[in-house]
Amino acid sequence: MTRVHRIIALLLAVTFAAAAVPAAWAQAPQPAPRELTLAQALTLAAQQNHQLRVAAYEVSIARSQLAQARAGGAPQVSVQGSYTRTKEAGPTTVSIAGMTVEIPAASPNLYNLGLALQYPLYTGGRLDAQIALAEANVKGAEAALARVTQQVIFGVRQAYYQLLLAQAGSEVADRSAAQAAENLRVAQARVAAGASPRFDEVQAQVAVAQARQSQVRARNGIAQAAQGLNALVNLPLTTPLRLRDALAVRPVGPAVDALIARALEVRPEFAELRARQAAAQAGIALAESGARPAVALNGAAGYGNTNALFGSGASTSWSVTLAATLNLYDGGLTRERVAEARQRLEQLRALEAQQRQAVELEVRQAFLNLQSAAEELAGADAVVTQAAEALRIANVRFESGVGTNLEVLTAQTTASQAELGRAQALFTYTLARASLEHAVGADVP
Repeated sequence: MTRVHRIIALLLAVTFAAAAVPAAWAQAPQPAPRELTLAQALTLAAQQNHQLRVAAYEVSIARSQLAQARAGGAPQVSVQGSYTRTKEAGPTTVSIAGMTVEIPAASPNLYNLGLALQYPLYTGGRLDAQIALAEANVKGAEAALARVTQQVIFGVRQAYYQLLLAQAGSEVADRSAAQAAENLRVAQARVAAGASPRFDEVQAQVAVAQARQSQVRARNGIAQAAQGLNALVNLPLTTPLRLRDALAVRPVGPAVDALIARALEVRPEFAELRARQAAAQAGIALAESGARPAVALNGAAGYGNTNALFGSGASTSWSVTLAATLNLYDGGLTRERVAEARQRLEQLRALEAQQRQAVELEVRQAFLNLQSAAEELAGADAVVTQAAEALRIANVRFESGVGTNLEVLTAQTTASQAELGRAQALFTYTLARASLEHAVGADVP
């Protein structure tokens, strides 16, 4: 046996051993695959995705903070009660101007019950600014939830398309394995008939082993893609999936300028920026309130014996206070807070201009990528057709004894690569369209 033959034999032994491992795995019972359309995957993600749930909680938190800010303008009523037990003492005798006066002992049981009312009449705009700030935070949280939703939608689509691509690659690998097995059968028959050298059969055996390796890699790709999709829709990671949709070509109707205008209108990033600008405006008003007076009305009513001078009798009391507070000098703190708030607002306006430019660039690049993907897909279709014809001719020539086994193997490799290239081009086109919709922030007809 020559050195080349020993190397080929070693390669065949290692390859068949590696291919036997997934075959053993396949013997274990597998649960029935779950059928899943893209729409169902998106619905599951909307209901179960962890990232979306976190963003939804942020909205709930912001709404609770708004309710707290509004409660600051409502009357605050509180009640307080106390009871104290002291050491008992007898009456006290006091001499005043030659007269002896007996003062009865105070009661050892001291109690008091009070009711207090606080109502802010005017806060210098502080309360209104806090409410406006909380309202802006709610809008910002809702816009952030919309942005995260779009990101999750794009992620689910990408994972769904990745799994479709992996399944297409597995189908190509299975066809290649079948073609390699058929070529091995023909080569063995020709070698047995003395029409071909033994080397043709060895080459065909190597091709079969390589095809099985491709099948192993394809199955691994399917498993990884399925787990990635399961993670996004929050299903058990090992759930087997059977996808009902397929990669398809959907041309884009609107021109790029119309898509840019649509993106500038509906992208949630702009709603988020507008909410932050509204919060900055409220921050300016909140800072300016530090230089204005605050007026509050306080009322109190009480009943108890803690203020009794003699004996143990109880009494009632009440008071109403109108209080005004004005900060005359704070070392320039209020002025600097106002300046900071105004600078933050200007910063957000500059950020909005930057965001508009970034969105336009994103839409234009996504549109160009889609056009390029469409051209690549058209070329891939032509390559698949030509490669299939070349493989047919090579098989006919080899079976007729005119061609060589090397021609068949080369044609098989070219045909498999062409099919994989076509699947990759279709995936690239579909993903490019999804990227364009993500850049626009809405479905593209």
